[in-house]
Amino acid sequence: MVEIDSAVVNWSDTESLEGRPLVVLLHGYGQHEHALDDVAAALPEGIVTAALRGPRPSRAPLQGGNGWWDVDEFYIPEPGQDAEAVAAVLGWLDRTIAERGAPSAIGVVGHSQGAALALTLLRNVPERFAAVVAIAGAWIPQVQPADTRLADLRPAVFWGRTEDDPAIHKQSVHSLRAALAPIAPDAEHVYPGAEHAVIPEQISDLAAFLKERLGV
Repeated sequence: MVEIDSAVVNWSDTESLEGRPLVVLLHGYGQHEHALDDVAAALPEGIVTAALRGPRPSRAPLQGGNGWWDVDEFYIPEPGQDAEAVAAVLGWLDRTIAERGAPSAIGVVGHSQGAALALTLLRNVPERFAAVVAIAGAWIPQVQPADTRLADLRPAVFWGRTEDDPAIHKQSVHSLRAALAPIAPDAEHVYPGAEHAVIPEQISDLAAFLKERLGV
């Protein structure tokens, strides 16, 4: 099993979380806990952010960073590693709440593989998250515990992507669109360009989305 290293979490504020909105930031494969610093800086005042470091060292061709799970040639998680990543994040969240108090609401923002994890967290414990932001992500094919309940819950999801992102296969776009259609039909936001990155226009829009959904 893997765990989140609490010593390297990049916090915007180290005071109590009691009654304050928390946003958890999940970086992409081969990156680290500072990869989404621009997102953290742009969020409305009053939101506490915690950027986690993936618990697995990344492999070639993106070695030298971290990731949430290893993937096969189709970018699908190695067996069982999706569940391990979910358990690691939720375990860290439980420990953090026990130590620092319960947030008023919890959101999660992920980019690339971190976006796939953000959506997978939603598919496991949707009631825990008031808002989920997935930038350039994917819907992994493994069945998750809450999949059958999401259409009734209609969670708040923001899915952002550039139109010609070279790192996300068109089939992954179609699969994610189909998965979100009965759950969050207005989630998709498409931006001009071919960047596999969180671009400024996305940051502005996701910040507004989180402000509304987290009640800031």
